[in-house]
Amino acid sequence: MVITNFSILGFAATALWAPLLINWLYRLNIVMKTRLLSNKANEEYIKIHGHKVGTPDMGGLMISVTAMVLALLFIPRTPIRDVFLLGVSLFTTYGFIEGMMVKARKLDEKFKQFQETFVWRLGKLFVLYLVCAISIYVATVNLNIQSFALLPGWQIPMNLLTLLILSFIVVLAIYGVEITDGADGLVTGQFLILTVAMLVVVSTLGKLDLMPYLGVLLGSLFVYLYFNINPARVFMGAVGTMPVAFTFILFALFTNTLWVFLIMGIVFWVELFSSAIQILSLRFWGKKVFRIAPIHHHFEAIGWPETKVVQRFWLACAVAALVGLWCLAQFG
Repeated sequence: MVITNFSILGFAATALWAPLLINWLYRLNIVMKTRLLSNKANEEYIKIHGHKVGTPDMGGLMISVTAMVLALLFIPRTPIRDVFLLGVSLFTTYGFIEGMMVKARKLDEKFKQFQETFVWRLGKLFVLYLVCAISIYVATVNLNIQSFALLPGWQIPMNLLTLLILSFIVVLAIYGVEITDGADGLVTGQFLILTVAMLVVVSTLGKLDLMPYLGVLLGSLFVYLYFNINPARVFMGAVGTMPVAFTFILFALFTNTLWVFLIMGIVFWVELFSSAIQILSLRFWGKKVFRIAPIHHHFEAIGWPETKVVQRFWLACAVAALVGLWCLAQFG
C-alpha cells in the first residue's frame, strides 16, 4: 500500500507542474542548442540529432525537485531522509550549473571547442568527484555504513582510503548514467526498470523505509517518460540523471547491495567505457574507434533508427536487472 500511495503521489505532483516547467524552459530559452564547430568535431552528432535543436533541456527538474519536495512534506525525518535530500540537492545543483554553462548564449567558439577536449572532461570529473566524496562521506557517517561489497561475500571495510576509491567508482557510475541520456526515452526507460528492480531488492531485504522514495521516483518517472518518449518534448539533463543515479547508489550502499546494482547497470558501464575508449584513442592515436561515442550514438550513425536503439537498450537493461536479482537470490 505504501508504494502505491507514494507512486500515485509522485505521479500526480509531477503531472501537475510538468507542463509549467516545460513552458518555463521554453520561455527562458533553456533548450538544446548546437551548431557545427569549425573543426567539425560534432558533425556526426548533428547529422543524427540536429533536428532536435530547440527542444527544452533540464526536464529532469520535474523528477529531482518533485522528489525533494515530497520527501520534505510527506516522509518523516530520519537519517536516510537527510542524506537523500542532501545528495539529491547537491547533484541537482551540480547538474544545473553544468547545464547552464553548456546552454549559455555568450559562449564563444573556442570555449565550445574546449568543452570537447580531454582536459575539460577531466576537470568536470574532478568536480563531480568532490561532490560524490562529500555525499558518500555524509552517507557513511549518518547511516553507519561500515563496509560495502563490490563482489558477493567480499566486504570491504569503510575507511578513508576505501571511501576515496568508492567515490571514484561512484563518479564513473554517475557519469556513465549521464552520457546515456542521449536518445529519446533511453535513460528514462532504464531508470524505470532499475526502480522496479530496486523495489524488489528492498522488499526482499525488509528495508521498507526506502519504499516511499522509490514510489515517488516511480510515479515521477512515468510522467517524465510521457514527455520524453520519441519524439521528445523535453530532455532530462544532468539535473535528473545525476540525482536519480545517486539515489540508486545510496540505497545500494544502505542495503549493502552495491555489487548487485553494478550488475544491473551494465548498460551504463558499456556506455562509459565506449566513451572513454573513444576519447583516449583520439587523444593518443588520433583515430576513432566508433563513428560517434557513446555507443548508442554509434548504432544510430550506422543506420539504426533511434527507437530501435532505445528499445534494444531497454531490453539489455531488463536482462541485466534480472541477472542482478538472480545473483542476489543465489549469493546474497
